[in-house]
Amino acid sequence: MDGRIQLPARYTAGMPEALARPRPDYPSRDLDDLAYQFDYFGEVECPQLDAHLYRALCQEIRADRELLSMAARAPESQPPPNLLFAAVHYLLLGGLGHPLRAWYPDLAEGEARPVETAFPVFRELCLAHRSAIEQLIATRLVQTNVLQRCSGLLPAFARAFQDGGHQPLALIEIGPSAGLNLQWDRFFYRYDHRDDPRDGSGTEWGDPTSGVRVECQARTPLPELPHEIPVASRCGVDIHPIDVRDPDQVQWLRALVWPDHAGRQARITAAISIAREAAPELVAGDASRALPGLIDRAPEDASLCIYGTHTLYQFPREDLIATFKCMQAASRRRPVHFVSVEGTGDRCSELRYTVYREGQRQTVLAARCNPHGRWLEWLPG
Repeated sequence: MDGRIQLPARYTAGMPEALARPRPDYPSRDLDDLAYQFDYFGEVECPQLDAHLYRALCQEIRADRELLSMAARAPESQPPPNLLFAAVHYLLLGGLGHPLRAWYPDLAEGEARPVETAFPVFRELCLAHRSAIEQLIATRLVQTNVLQRCSGLLPAFARAFQDGGHQPLALIEIGPSAGLNLQWDRFFYRYDHRDDPRDGSGTEWGDPTSGVRVECQARTPLPELPHEIPVASRCGVDIHPIDVRDPDQVQWLRALVWPDHAGRQARITAAISIAREAAPELVAGDASRALPGLIDRAPEDASLCIYGTHTLYQFPREDLIATFKCMQAASRRRPVHFVSVEGTGDRCSELRYTVYREGQRQTVLAARCNPHGRWLEWLPG
C-alpha cells in the first residue's frame, strides 16, 4: 500500500470531460469523496479562474491519503480544498521561511517556479506543520472577499434602485466576510464590450480616483446604469465577520486569495483602507436568525436590498429555507429585493434577481457570470 487512492467508479463512470462531472458531496469527509472534491476543484473550478498552481496540486492531493486526512478536519459546511490551500498560504504570508514560497507568484522573488514541480515541496510543508494547518482547517471559514464580483452586483443594484422608485438602497449582505463588497459604490468600474479592451468600447461607472478598480468583460449589453445609486444604509451578517483592524484576521483574508491571481492583493489592500475609513456595520450571527432584526432596522424610506455572493451553498437546508421565508414574510410590510450569485457546477455562476412583494415571490435569471466576476452576460428582459 503506497497511500494513494483512486477516484471511485461512481464519480468517474461515463465521464467524457471534466465539466460533465457530477457535483461533489461537499459535507462528506469520506476519503473517496474528499479525493473527488479535490479532483473537481482542480479540473472544474481552477480552469475557470486560471488557478494553475492549485490545479497542479489538486492532481496530486486527490490521491494522497495523508493530505486528504488533514483536509478532512474541515467543518461540514466548508469546502476542504479552499481551507487546506488557505491554511498553507496563511503560514507563508505570516513569514514562514519555507522553500515553497518560490512556487507562489505572490511571494516568489522573481518568476515563480513551474507548478508541475510544486507538490513534493507542498507536501513536505504540510506534514512538517501538520498541527498548525489542521488547527486552521478546523477553526477557520472560507470567507473570501472577491471584489470583482461587484461587476455583477452593480447592474443588479441599479435594477433594484429603479424598481424601488429611485429611493436610496438599504443594503444587507449575507456572508460579507470583511464587508469589503458593501463598499461597492466607492469603487471604479470598467466594462469592456469587446474581446480587445484596447479598442475603447466600454462602459465606466464610479469614482475614477478610487483605489479599487473593477474590470469586467461585458459579453452582452448592460442595462442602463444611473449616474448615481444612493445608499441609505449598509450592514452585513456573517457567522464570523472579519475585522479589518485585526492584523491576524486580515492575514487570513489575504490567505484566501489564490496566489496566482495578480492584482487581487492590491485591490484588497485598497478596499481595506476604504473600509477602515468608513466601516459598515457587521453583525455576528446566523442570517436565518439575525435577518428579521436587520430588516426591521432598515430605513423605511429606502428600497430594501438583500444580497449574497457564493454564500448560500454553505447554508444547511433548514437555515436556507428560514432565510427565504423571512424575506417573504417581511415583504408583507415592504418590498424586498434579493440578489444572489451562486455557482452552477458548470462554466459559470448565475445571478438571480428576486422581488418579494406582499408575500409573493418573483425570480428571474438576470445574468450569467464568471465565478470571480471577470465576465458578465446580462440577459435580456
